[in-house]
Amino acid sequence: MKKKKDKKVKIEFEQKRKLKKIMIAIISFSITICVLYNVLFLINTTISQKDYFHLFGISLFSMHTDLMENEISKNDFVIVKEVMESELQVGDIIAYKVNDQVRINKIVDKQEEYTTKFNQNYYPDIETIPFNQIIGKEVVNISFLGILLDILQSKIFSVFVLLFLIFVFWYNKYTHAKRKERERKKKKSDLQKQVNL
Repeated sequence: MKKKKDKKVKIEFEQKRKLKKIMIAIISFSITICVLYNVLFLINTTISQKDYFHLFGISLFSMHTDLMENEISKNDFVIVKEVMESELQVGDIIAYKVNDQVRINKIVDKQEEYTTKFNQNYYPDIETIPFNQIIGKEVVNISFLGILLDILQSKIFSVFVLLFLIFVFWYNKYTHAKRKERERKKKKSDLQKQVNL
């Protein structure tokens, strides 16, 4: 009976240990992705002098309005790719910069310049822009992932990640010092036992 109980306790302990390892792996992976993105975002925006992520012709945006509803919803994650002028057609959704603001609109007319408009008609938004203001053409949008992008790019989150990394570094240093101390005490205890024999 006792053996069965011990075996059950051992199995439960192993399951908890495995679950803990999986949780640590997921958290470590998430933190690594966040740190990498933040570092890339910081380097990228510093070098390119742009206030959005842009790397190898790819830019990442979060849709903050519902003005492109039916094609891009609010909080969607939008991936935009640089394209040649000849690749742009009426009906394409593009990201462009006007007055230091990035807008995501649809091309409704293409002549010397590009006329763009939101999908929602209640907003007087018809704009005409030259090609050099266009950041790129929408490649794909993923529902609700824009919230994650906003979180990753927020200054508060960057500070939190930095504090977390400092804590992890300090904790690892502390546990390493404790382990060394335990090993030293064990060696001392073993030597004492040998002397006593």
